Amino acid sequence: MIVTLKGNSEIEGFKEAGRIAGLILGHLLDSLSVGVVPTDIDDLARELCKKHNVIPTFLGYLGFPAAICFSKNNVMVHGIPDSTPLKEGDLVTVDFGATLDGFIGDTADTVRLSKQATLIENCCSEALYDAISCSIAGNRLSDIGKTITKIATDNKYSIPINYGGHGIDRYYLHSPPFVANLQDVDDITLTNGMIFAIEPMFIDSESNNTKIAVDNWSVVADGETVHCEHTILINDDRPIILTNRRKDA
Repeated sequence: MIVTLKGNSEIEGFKEAGRIAGLILGHLLDSLSVGVVPTDIDDLARELCKKHNVIPTFLGYLGFPAAICFSKNNVMVHGIPDSTPLKEGDLVTVDFGATLDGFIGDTADTVRLSKQATLIENCCSEALYDAISCSIAGNRLSDIGKTITKIATDNKYSIPINYGGHGIDRYYLHSPPFVANLQDVDDITLTNGMIFAIEPMFIDSESNNTKIAVDNWSVVADGETVHCEHTILINDDRPIILTNRRKDA
């Protein structure tokens, strides 16, 4: 497996793309409420991309028809925004990527349309940040999967097979390494200059089976699903989150 290490000038490009991606996702999540139509969130994403002079990474990627992935309830990832109004209790994942001069920031989060988050969203967020914390130079890629798997197992959630995070290169959304949410058999040592996305996905079911819906995109599971994601940089003795949420623009 060949993983490209980024130099200082590239890192600055990824930082800016990540900053904008986190900013835009924050606005999109803040716009979710009961009665909102998902296609309106997609329209907002496109408007914000124009405002910040970035390209929506997913739009047209392998033929994907929207600027965001909008996945609800038992749709785990790659959902297409539609015109069905959101309801109280819906579990909604928004996944968004921003491309700036070829540099990419990729980020996602899941929210429950009710007053408080429920256990599954909290566990997914815990898994993401614990996995980020162990992503330091000298540790192994499999440490990420072990961390995510432990939280899922402790809370009796399933982890889908063959879905996880990924490396990101300039102009390439998906590059090595595959960042498994289970222990990775094709293991590597984490090294300064690596940039990749960590994205835990949990299913509230004993089964981790998934299938592709008739739209040829939506990945459907046997129970409610959650998915959260940050793009990070391996840097000295601490990882840097490139896609933190911001409210300043």
